[in-house]
Amino acid sequence: KKTGPFSRSGGLQAGIDYVTNPNSIIMAIDMHLTLPVGYVEYIRRHTIQGKLGYAPMFFRLLPGYTEININGFWEIYTYGIFALYKSDWTVVGGFDVVKYTTKWGGEDWDVCDKTIAQGIELFRIRHPGLMHYYHSRNGLWDSPKAK
Repeated sequence: KKTGPFSRSGGLQAGIDYVTNPNSIIMAIDMHLTLPVGYVEYIRRHTIQGKLGYAPMFFRLLPGYTEININGFWEIYTYGIFALYKSDWTVVGGFDVVKYTTKWGGEDWDVCDKTIAQGIELFRIRHPGLMHYYHSRNGLWDSPKAK
């Protein structure tokens, strides 16, 4: 059990560290998503050990909208959804839990940069049906209360 303020990078890294099988695919993912049918199999087909990670673009819904009543935009400048084999997470070094202890943002770009530096390419696609629901960031990591 972790104590203290919430740390996205710390929580994700704890999950990555928990997995021991180097041949397992681990996906860092946000909890405010709708996942399309067959999505896990799609991840498996587009994540290749030692060669290819999966970092899809998703559709960010605006406040008050849903997958039925759609309004939003494709989020192309984020790597918040990210899949690699456990062996690749180990080579890359995972999330920087010191630099991104309670800071909002940047941890995904850091992992992306480290992955590419290790010669692992990233598969990027606008994945139909992968939608992120709006949620307020008020009172989260960057708030004075969290520091």
